[in-house]
Amino acid sequence: MPTIITIAHQKGGVGKSTLALNLAYSFSKNVRTALTDTDPQGSIIQLQDLVNGIDILPYNAETFNQDYNVIFVDTPPYIMETMKPIFEQSDLIIIPTKAGVPDIMAIRTTVELVKEVQKTNKRLKACIVLNMVKPRANITDQAREQLKKYNLPIVAEIKDRVSYTNTFLTGGVQSGGDDIAKKEIEALTIEILELL
Repeated sequence: MPTIITIAHQKGGVGKSTLALNLAYSFSKNVRTALTDTDPQGSIIQLQDLVNGIDILPYNAETFNQDYNVIFVDTPPYIMETMKPIFEQSDLIIIPTKAGVPDIMAIRTTVELVKEVQKTNKRLKACIVLNMVKPRANITDQAREQLKKYNLPIVAEIKDRVSYTNTFLTGGVQSGGDDIAKKEIEALTIEILELL
């Protein structure tokens, strides 16, 4: 069975798809990696002809039974009834959030679903990633303080960089020239491996 890593947050615009794609590229350097998309908009599915080194799979009942080491799951910007079964099959839920108050408040429903599923899926772990962080913004420290109430590790801080915006066309930050972005994704990859 593959390790299932789900990127989830009920609010849109927090960088779930970008993070999922960059993490999939990072993992694909060492293990057989796939990416699937449960969002009806299908942003990730539409990338099939642009992505190399990662298999992009349609999401269905057989997706998690395929021969991969890791499958990343991109999710829609809302909690739908199919999210609980996805969480139940996952090994790790990554909750990306911006440092703004509305984004942090919106995490609550996702965290509650994680805690509910953890009662039956004892292997399920979860973490928060501060994503699209504005450089030198002291709001980030305030965000970290507010996020403590969820009792989940904050494993990384990914800055708001143009190289992430270009991810869908360039093969991820790993194939670009932004060394700082590469280090951010590499550091997050290491944190994820340590959590698992």
